[in-house]
Amino acid sequence: MSNIFAYIVSFFTLPAFIFGLLGLILGWVLWGRSKQDGDLSIEGEGQLRSEADSLRTRVNELEGDISARDGEISGLKKNMAAGSATVSAADGGDDDETYALEWRNRYLAARVKYLEGRITDGSTAKKKPATKKRATKKVVKKAAPKKAATKTAVKAKAKSAKKAVAKKAPAKKIVAKKAAPKKAAPKASKAKADPNAKYLAEVRKYDPKASKAVVNNIVKYCGISLRSRDSSLVACTDEKELNTVAKGFCTKKLGMTKGQMECVKEVCGQMKAQRFKNRVTFYYLCAKNARKMKVFR
Repeated sequence: MSNIFAYIVSFFTLPAFIFGLLGLILGWVLWGRSKQDGDLSIEGEGQLRSEADSLRTRVNELEGDISARDGEISGLKKNMAAGSATVSAADGGDDDETYALEWRNRYLAARVKYLEGRITDGSTAKKKPATKKRATKKVVKKAAPKKAATKTAVKAKAKSAKKAVAKKAPAKKIVAKKAAPKKAAPKASKAKADPNAKYLAEVRKYDPKASKAVVNNIVKYCGISLRSRDSSLVACTDEKELNTVAKGFCTKKLGMTKGQMECVKEVCGQMKAQRFKNRVTFYYLCAKNARKMKVFR
């Protein structure tokens, strides 16, 4: 009985030992070969590092794309700013001329309407006396047959007619004397009133030898802009207006290629004591300082 028990024990323990040994070997092969470094294995750490490297490269690529796009956007903004500056400069240079032409055309249209009204009034005034003369002639013609009644009646009526003519004759002379001053009045006023005299007086404060013809040509160039108080003055504190004068007058009219703004600022210094700087005087001094007076002669 003891032999049977020993046989059974030996028969089951040997296989159990063998299976246990094989399990240890397999466990070492499967799990024992992966080394641990802290909480992560070496293989897992390598994968994370490779993923981190790929993410870094992707981030660098995206940053490069963003910087390139930023450069393109800044270039477009510069181009837009340059284009708007050129457009504003072109518009600002032509503002004075277009404004002057527009108001000059309006003034001429109003002047034409006024002259047409004067012509129509004159024509109607000339026609009215003619109708009166014709009416008197008709009355005389109708009254003539009635005078042939008797010789005495004819003589009496002739005397009365002479008296009436004698009374009416002085009235005609008086009307002629009164009408003469009315016709001569506009000529005298035109001879006395010189519209450019005030501009010439302002210019001669800075240049006593200023030519009247040059001043008249400058006034003609300014045109309708002198009719408004704001447009007839130059504000040296307004940079936009100074740029307009430099580009519109000095560059286009005087033909200057450099030093336009310096010329304008020099005139501002000359007229510093005068609060309201007249545009005609300002343009005259610009032309004089630039030695371009021949443009207006």
